[in-house]
Amino acid sequence: MVRYYILFSFILMCVQAQGQKKTTSFVSKDSLYNENIKKSRLYGVYIPRDIDDAMSKLMELTTEEGRQPLKTIDEETMSKKLYFGLGRWMEYNWNFEEGSRISHYLRQKGLTYTEDMTRCMLRLFHRHVLKQPLKTDELIQILVEERKEKIRIEKEKMKIISTEKKIKPKNG
Repeated sequence: MVRYYILFSFILMCVQAQGQKKTTSFVSKDSLYNENIKKSRLYGVYIPRDIDDAMSKLMELTTEEGRQPLKTIDEETMSKKLYFGLGRWMEYNWNFEEGSRISHYLRQKGLTYTEDMTRCMLRLFHRHVLKQPLKTDELIQILVEERKEKIRIEKEKMKIISTEKKIKPKNG
């Protein structure tokens, strides 16, 4: 009986050690999110599976004459000007907030804020229209660093309302 107990304890420790390995991918516990990321269509709208698919879909949805003004401005200006137009359309229809194939793809790459996803997609679309290299991973890294800086600045601006010091018990 003691052997079985030792064997069971050893197996349990191995399983626990295996379960402690860190994963870098985003995993949601929200059942709606987990269902949405598997679907190719949400609410009747096609959801791209990755950046290339999204770029080809955006090219289908826009006309050549509609893309002409994009060729005369830089990507930062374009992403600001189109944020509340095309950007909101992508955010809403491609379901960045509640999850979709494309938002899950972007989350796996490191973008967790919907605003950052929208800015990323607009900039990539601008590069695609200009036939420039997309450099997706570099852009995502820049956006992630910008977000970290925004969070750091906001934390510095916050006022401390009160502080407490906990006294540790001597016998505990």
